[in-house]
Amino acid sequence: MVDPRGQFNVIAPDVLIGEGTRVGNFVFIRANTNIGAGCTIGSYVDIEGDVSIGDRVSLQSGCYITRGVVIEDDVFCGPRVITMNDKRIVHRRSSLTFVREGPRIGRGARVGGGSVLLPGVTIGANAFVGAGSVVTRDVPEGSIVVGNPARVVGSVRPEELL
Repeated sequence: MVDPRGQFNVIAPDVLIGEGTRVGNFVFIRANTNIGAGCTIGSYVDIEGDVSIGDRVSLQSGCYITRGVVIEDDVFCGPRVITMNDKRIVHRRSSLTFVREGPRIGRGARVGGGSVLLPGVTIGANAFVGAGSVVTRDVPEGSIVVGNPARVVGSVRPEELL
């Protein structure tokens, strides 16, 4: 039988993982993270902690979920999606104050592989982010965005809404 928590993983002791969630191999999950039921966490996913992930979320292999991210129910993140939480990049600059601003991904949103979500952005419910997009500002609910920077190019069809 295959272990639903994968192999060669580092998962902090206080991480909560919901029933029926499967975790791939070589996954790293830091403290104070909650993962809902029925999720798929692909191999080589890195979740930096202080993260909330809803039910039935799919994080494909290689996703990087930084501290403070909120992912609501029924979200899909393609391979190698990257989230960021530091607008000013305060590293080694004592004159700057770190303000954590993790992205929020709304219910039913889909984020294509290789996309980058910048600090503080909100991906609206049922939005669709095309593969390789760089999201620099909020994405309205039900919108389709593509490009660098990501721009609205259409709306998700009604039959695709959750």
